[in-house]
Amino acid sequence: MIILAIDTSCDETSVAVLDNRRVLSSVVSSQVELHKKWGGVVPDIARRAHKENIGKVFKEAVKRAKIQEKDIDYVAVTIGPGLAIALEVGIDFAKELSSRLKKPFVPVNHMAGHLFASTAINLAGKNPAGIKEDFEIFPLIALLVSGNHTEIIYSKAFGDYEIMGETLDDACGEAFDKVARILDLGYPGGPTITFLADQYVKDVKSGKLNELVEKLDMNLPVPMEKSGDLNFSFSGLKTACLYKVKNIKEEVEKINKIAKVKLKQSDWVKRFCYIFIQVSIKALEIKLVKAINIKHDAHSLVVGGGVINNHYVVRRMSRIAKENGLLFLAPEKRFRSDNAGMIGLAAYYQVKYSINIVNYNDISEMDRIPNLRLDA
Repeated sequence: MIILAIDTSCDETSVAVLDNRRVLSSVVSSQVELHKKWGGVVPDIARRAHKENIGKVFKEAVKRAKIQEKDIDYVAVTIGPGLAIALEVGIDFAKELSSRLKKPFVPVNHMAGHLFASTAINLAGKNPAGIKEDFEIFPLIALLVSGNHTEIIYSKAFGDYEIMGETLDDACGEAFDKVARILDLGYPGGPTITFLADQYVKDVKSGKLNELVEKLDMNLPVPMEKSGDLNFSFSGLKTACLYKVKNIKEEVEKINKIAKVKLKQSDWVKRFCYIFIQVSIKALEIKLVKAINIKHDAHSLVVGGGVINNHYVVRRMSRIAKENGLLFLAPEKRFRSDNAGMIGLAAYYQVKYSINIVNYNDISEMDRIPNLRLDA
């Protein structure tokens, strides 16, 4: 089964080719540099870049997979959730391809892609988690953490999803970007915040940390810590960071008037990044452990989404799985951020279980669903 998958849900133009669960190629054209000066994704710029790149990315993915167009059995594409005018580009391209090749069209939920990204088989024919059959992972609890979504999902089988908790406003990844903006670290914020947190850890271990940094008040609230439900909200943490940074800058100014060794922003920002990450992880951990305690029959813990690129997050989630006797599944690094490889994996399961496969003659009405839910 050769699946051609497309994802243009936000600011990455991606096309992948899969043979069942084996990813033959996964090409991603990033738009980070285009959006960097704006501090975030600009929809119209994203759409133009997708239109310019999708043809080239498609050809490269087919070339790397060493197949021809006639070998494609299914055409899969993200229809939501995502940025509406960005989704439209991928959907139009997929519809044209499906119609031209007379191949079935597979509309995929982007979050299902994140959910099953860890089941990929690499070119060596292996799955990093050792999964041979998909039924081995069910029932599962999934923590999906990205720039626009923070969700806890319970699933007994493919296509059967219960959203146990979700973000009420800012998602975890969005909070990373906004806090990076507060600290003047640029866009995207996640990688830079993680890098600086690592530098703080190194400074502590090597004894190079300025003692004055440790005396600064950097206490931050754990979002929704006592809410009693399984939902998330990171807007309060973002606001707390805004005021805390303001207070720290004022305190540093006072200290530098009398201190022999002056404090630079680069000194204290590293510690702030580390604390912000730990507080964010605590917010995720509290709700996830509650979910695990509710769903006693869960066999595995699955994580996915761009924030899982943060090694502090993935290590803590791995430890939670171990502490609760759950099989832990995390995607390979290349399948953690938005990519078409994971869309192809979700499409593979849809085909396997005959869920939502559309004949190429019936695709004219297929359209984007920007707010598509996994439990829809």
